[in-house]
Amino acid sequence: MGKRDIMLVMSDQHSWLASGFADENIDTPELLRIAGEGLRFDHCYCNAPLCVPSRMSFLTGLLPSELEVFNNDTALPADMPTIAHALGGLGYRTVLIGRMHFKGDEQKHGFDEHLAGDITSQYWGTGGVLRDAFGPYAGTTNRLHCLEQVGGGVSPVMLYDEAVFQETLAFLTAWEKEKKPDEPLFLVVGFYGPHFPFVCREDRYRKYQGRFSAEACAGEAAIPALSIYEAYQQESSPEHMRNCRAAYCGLAEQVDEYTGALYDRFRAMEGNHAGMFVYTSDHGEQLGKRKIYGKQTLYEDAVRVPLVIAGIGIKPAVAEEAVSLLDVSRTLLALADPEHETTYDWHRGRVLDWGLPERNSERNPDQHSDQHSRWIPIQQLLTGRDRRLIFAEAAVDGLYKVLKAEHQYYVYNLEQDPEEQNNLLEFAEAEAKMQIASAEAAGCFVGESEREGLLERERQRLLRQRRLAEWGRQKRPQEWAAAPIPRTMLREPTE
Repeated sequence: MGKRDIMLVMSDQHSWLASGFADENIDTPELLRIAGEGLRFDHCYCNAPLCVPSRMSFLTGLLPSELEVFNNDTALPADMPTIAHALGGLGYRTVLIGRMHFKGDEQKHGFDEHLAGDITSQYWGTGGVLRDAFGPYAGTTNRLHCLEQVGGGVSPVMLYDEAVFQETLAFLTAWEKEKKPDEPLFLVVGFYGPHFPFVCREDRYRKYQGRFSAEACAGEAAIPALSIYEAYQQESSPEHMRNCRAAYCGLAEQVDEYTGALYDRFRAMEGNHAGMFVYTSDHGEQLGKRKIYGKQTLYEDAVRVPLVIAGIGIKPAVAEEAVSLLDVSRTLLALADPEHETTYDWHRGRVLDWGLPERNSERNPDQHSDQHSRWIPIQQLLTGRDRRLIFAEAAVDGLYKVLKAEHQYYVYNLEQDPEEQNNLLEFAEAEAKMQIASAEAAGCFVGESEREGLLERERQRLLRQRRLAEWGRQKRPQEWAAAPIPRTMLREPTE
């Protein structure tokens, strides 16, 4: 059998908890259908709760601490190999359509083509409120202004995702006509939804307004947050929080609709060929819980993402063991190059047996895996209320989470304490210390000297990025890789 075609759809900011898998109030019928025909992973984690660190980690197979990529203004070095380089070297045609959040002049990083452009600013100092084409939505893709435009309308996110969807359909039609038998395809489709601004189609917005209550939102907003996240808290009324949630779910449903259509198109073209289809997201969304909007926390809302894999030879099943986005990219390498799996020892992920047809052929379709034995490392760098940089880490195995920040540990039993409120160190010390030792033995936490070095280099990097932002604000360079947004098609939201 020749190499398999691979299609990966990666959305932005789609939490596992905001899917039909986790909440029956949220309509994601296409993901449910795809999962019913393939594999559903109930405990998939990003390796960083922020776009650029998470995506660059996925692409390179390295942790953010190894890349030293912790914020959205950090560019991946041009000489850093990615999965696109690896698959291109194996003879794949590598195509990126839409979002990957590359910063700077290099906008391919190993992909043969990057179509449809990206929605975020390409250079430093050119985004936010300076995005004139975003009209009334300028700045609202940023956490600090995400609450300013909420409701039913037409936003730049919606226009961009529709353009990416149409570009992908056009590409698949052309590729079907011109495809070569000895040139398999690696296609990555990047949507920006359900990332804020919290605006979606009017009918979907009204539907979800009726499914969530302001009272329930008030209760979630009142859940205490760790002190390291104080600077990320924002005040909003329970009604406004409900409206944000309604729009976000409407955006998630739109991405679901696009994903189902692309899945059908891809599978129809594949016929009996063992192509592989994957859907996932780069991180989640807090949605006002603990008074936090956006990502940038180590809570389940921000770090747990959907993952479904389907294709010829994949038997329907549900995997409960903890996996990561690093595992996804490592499995794609194994799928493309099964005879040389051990040559990718630089990659920090592991091959998912569930993701390879030949490895799960003996599994019972109704089989669930309930193993919670492998620790997944998650890293983030955040700014405290006093402007200090804080390096926080978590290790999660699907049942327990061990969090380390500012020399303190927090241990949670996620099954018994899904809101992560009860630190086991305070009432079950022996159990907590056993989990800490296990996570440390798995190498999930960096050493003290390494942590201090990372923080100091990040301070210097932020100073350099401020200088670049000053240049960008003054020069307003042409952002040739940014997708055009037809401002005349925007419509301000109505709550």
